[in-house]
Amino acid sequence: MAVLSKTAVRWAEHDRRMITALLVTLAAAQAATFDASRWTLTDPGARMLPYLGRPSLFLDSGVALLNGSSFGDGTIDVDVALHGHPSFAGIAFRAASDKDYELVYVRPHLSRRPDALQYTPVYHGSAAWQLYTGDGFTAAAELPLNRWVHLKLVASGNQARLYVDGAATPQLTMTDLKRPWAHGQVGLWGGLGGASFSNFTVSPADTTAPPSTDGATGTSGATADGHQLLKTWDLSQAFETAKVPDNAIPGRASLTWTPVVAERSGIVNIAQYRASVRSADSVKGSRDLAFARAVVTSSRAQRMRLVLAYSDAVHLFVNGRLLFEGESAFQSRDTSFLGIASLGPDAIYVDLRPGDNEIVLAVSETFGGWGFAVRLEPVAPE
Repeated sequence: MAVLSKTAVRWAEHDRRMITALLVTLAAAQAATFDASRWTLTDPGARMLPYLGRPSLFLDSGVALLNGSSFGDGTIDVDVALHGHPSFAGIAFRAASDKDYELVYVRPHLSRRPDALQYTPVYHGSAAWQLYTGDGFTAAAELPLNRWVHLKLVASGNQARLYVDGAATPQLTMTDLKRPWAHGQVGLWGGLGGASFSNFTVSPADTTAPPSTDGATGTSGATADGHQLLKTWDLSQAFETAKVPDNAIPGRASLTWTPVVAERSGIVNIAQYRASVRSADSVKGSRDLAFARAVVTSSRAQRMRLVLAYSDAVHLFVNGRLLFEGESAFQSRDTSFLGIASLGPDAIYVDLRPGDNEIVLAVSETFGGWGFAVRLEPVAPE
């Protein structure tokens, strides 16, 4: 019996992986034709219609997932026709369900602006664009209307790149994908009148999960300038504001706490842990609500500056006293206000006592991102 050398074995394994990847790619490309039986459509307005001379899928507001697809890393290509009205259209990937996936999308009404492109993780159906903005999450691109525009997404590990309209370099580079790496379905997504899609292909790569790069730790983290991001929290179950007011802490016996750790930025994306509890029977204007608590231990009595980021609204309690309430919902401050959660605009001074101090946030949400971050800053003595 012939014995293969180590080099021959390595090349045989390389060839096997390449052939497997090619077969998967060809099968996926063939399955991606816009035949309704090959897709799971959650959008009641979805239609298979000819548009601009091509067979296409129109999505109004919802998700279309390709049946049988399995994608961790690789390339997704699709042509999109944007109809000219304010709307959203994008690519869903690594989907665990039609409510849990990574999402990259375009905003045609914001063409050339810094947030024409957006990446967000989706948990429990909540797209958290108000929590994730700036480098790695939003970018500018020209988005032509009423013609086919090519989108190419290349995903690898915790990173992804989006190329728009045949660009040689990516307009949006995502360096910190938020959902845990996993194989999942691929698909398309539309919102507020969506768009038409054509020529969808997926080319999976034969890869395995990379190590996590989020860098979150189980303790509060101090930044280089001495500021302290609160990283360790307990999160309550979800409520409705129509049933549990957000301006008071409920009785302790009614709360069930779950330990959570903030992301490297300090953000806690509540939707990662809690689903909306609102329903068609909910009182108009009722919001989803969760309480979060952290304990800060101080060696002495001292005053500190507490900086808040939150979406959509917050009530802040320190040692049981309500000290601050803020509203940051979409268009709540003016018609151009987006409700982006940012550490900086909202801050108060708090007096800490020696020993343990309990900080509790009541964070309520309508749409766009349910979350918060807190930073403590030392105050120079007078």
